[in-house]
Amino acid sequence: MGTEEKKEEPTKRVGRRKKIFIGAVLLGAGILAGLVISYIVVEAVKLTAGPQFCKSCHVMVPMYKAYSKDTHGGWGYSGFVAHCTDCHLNHKSTIHYLLNKVQVGLHDFKVYVFQDPDAIDWHEKREHRRHFVYDSGCLHCHENLLAATMNKKRAFIAHKAYFSGKLVVKIGEHKDKARCTDCHKHVGHKDLGKYLPPPPPEHKLIEESEELIKESVEILEKKEKKSKEKTEH
Repeated sequence: MGTEEKKEEPTKRVGRRKKIFIGAVLLGAGILAGLVISYIVVEAVKLTAGPQFCKSCHVMVPMYKAYSKDTHGGWGYSGFVAHCTDCHLNHKSTIHYLLNKVQVGLHDFKVYVFQDPDAIDWHEKREHRRHFVYDSGCLHCHENLLAATMNKKRAFIAHKAYFSGKLVVKIGEHKDKARCTDCHKHVGHKDLGKYLPPPPPEHKLIEESEELIKESVEILEKKEKKSKEKTEH
């Protein structure tokens, strides 16, 4: 019995070492695979974050041209350049950022594959800018905004009201807390309207009707003013 027990002990040790070795190999392989996947994800996020990637879709060329003429696109002497995802993705957290990126990517894929991207009315879409530009993105760069605008009274008052939650805007029939693009409507894309394709005919008709109404109101106001002046004299 004693001899058999002595024979079993080395065998058990070999078995344990083998298990430890296999475990270490699997752990090392897992860590290596994790690092490789993480590297690929980080590089993919970087490569798909900037204007060079975005303008590869032809409908984004007007946006790229307007962006190139804007301060955020590097125009001027500041040396600052914001990437597309700095403004157009949620920066609340890394999870929010990545989930939003996947969501936007899937939406764009759906539009390009199953719909007609050339049929998009970008002029109308611009009116919904608050849903495509995130305050968390703006504040990710402009993190010292309140202090930076202290010397500009008008900007300081507006930003103070914004940060306190008291700055409210009317959206349709409802009121909502103001977002950056409610005041800075054309930020990021200078003179974008010049580069966009013409709006659809019905959009032009609405614009023309609005202009005619405006002109008619001005004419009526002038007539009313003249009649009042005559009455007074």
